[in-house]
Amino acid sequence: MNIVCLTGWQQEPDALAGIAPDALHFEYGAYDNVHAMFKALPDNVDLAIGWSLGGQLLVRAIAEGYIKTDRLLLLSASFQCIAKAHFSQGMPEPDFRAIKNSYRTNPQEMLARFQALAGIGGMPDLWDNGLFWLEELGRTSCRTLDFSNFPETWVIHSTNDAVVSFASAEEFVTRIPSSTLFPLRACGHAPHLRNSDLLIRLIHNV
Repeated sequence: MNIVCLTGWQQEPDALAGIAPDALHFEYGAYDNVHAMFKALPDNVDLAIGWSLGGQLLVRAIAEGYIKTDRLLLLSASFQCIAKAHFSQGMPEPDFRAIKNSYRTNPQEMLARFQALAGIGGMPDLWDNGLFWLEELGRTSCRTLDFSNFPETWVIHSTNDAVVSFASAEEFVTRIPSSTLFPLRACGHAPHLRNSDLLIRLIHNV
């Protein structure tokens, strides 16, 4: 099976290898241009898996026609990071600015706090373009995308995710016609670490 995986912001490119060891683990963090990154994605895959920001990027790439896939698996993906009138469940904008400033001034300390909040553990290497991708997350909303021709999509999200609100999962399922929501409990922002058996069964469609 032909699989591509996009990891979360500031995570190792192969962070999803535990559930998809033979996949192409695409290192989007090496890019400083979104559309150049989209163009570098494989044109057609059987399954696309995206975690957090990686999930949002796959949604955008599919909607904009850069990649086609038979199935999409979204893990704790962000519909929209910052709260606005049309999506009130995001993060307050002043809080996001504080996170950006913290990353600018002391990225190691900020990333350590983020890892703890996300329940991930460990310290990945800092990305050269980490601030660019953090800002991309902050300025993006999936609200204006056309979801009408989306593939079969599975949305996996924990109800206690402290990084990306569960409302993001509900919004994706509302908008993507052929989608199924798998609400999880007590797995935080990393369902692939806490519920790997479920995800492996979904990947292999069993």
